[in-house]
Amino acid sequence: MNRWMVPILLLAATGLWAQKAPSPKSAKPPAAAYVPDLKAWRMELSPALGGWSSDRAVSLRIKLVDPKDPNPPKDEAAPRYDEDEYEGDGGDGRTEDTRTAEQLRQERLQREAETARQAWRQRTLRVWFNGATHTWSARVGTTLVTELTAQNGENRLEILEPDSGLKVVRSWWVSTARTRLRVVSIQANDEYTGGSLQVLEPDGALATGGRRTPSGGMLRWSGEYTHDTPPPGTYTLKWTGGWRGGRPARIRVEAVLDGGTDQERRWIWERLILPGAGPATLGTFDVEP
Repeated sequence: MNRWMVPILLLAATGLWAQKAPSPKSAKPPAAAYVPDLKAWRMELSPALGGWSSDRAVSLRIKLVDPKDPNPPKDEAAPRYDEDEYEGDGGDGRTEDTRTAEQLRQERLQREAETARQAWRQRTLRVWFNGATHTWSARVGTTLVTELTAQNGENRLEILEPDSGLKVVRSWWVSTARTRLRVVSIQANDEYTGGSLQVLEPDGALATGGRRTPSGGMLRWSGEYTHDTPPPGTYTLKWTGGWRGGRPARIRVEAVLDGGTDQERRWIWERLILPGAGPATLGTFDVEP
């Protein structure tokens, strides 16, 4: 063979291999970033909060919802934890990473691109709770779980998502030692008539001196009726007649519901009680849930 033929054949083979070598796959164009419609968002709050409670601890769940979310995340509320507790010690259990530098770079670029696409989900909530200001981080489509400790008396919570303008306001009352309902009888003059107060509760139970009703109401011998958690419904007040040898007397009865709060309600009845008369109805009042 001619000594010039070998280089020529090698060059031809090289050119043929270059033509058949697979071309690298073209990178997929990045997906268009989603632009949310903030006006369509809603804020879900659980528990609803409101009314009266005897528990100061509140496990609050907050969720920002976008009804047009093209790819809502799987909502699995996880408890809080300290990330330091989960850091490895760099010892046993590790396997050798065989990825090349180029593969690592591509994976990093993909993560950064995905983070950029999901950046719209990250939101900052401005919170006011009983006069204190807080800033909470939230993620659209994922439930945020946090704990609140309410105070005795009135509690007020406001949560604002500034970009959308979503705002929720809740007020509720906590009583760990407060008596919600109190009924007291007052004799308007100095003449003793005898007799006593009776309270008919909504379920038909009659509170009489020194006995506690099934729902928890108590009428003391002093003539004071109290109930920490009165069931809703209509309460009827009665007065039993005094001894026949007495003189007529004017009886004044006052009922106070949620005393000392901005929800306080007060009723007053006054009636002339004749000696030896049978039980007389003084009046009724309603307790709402």
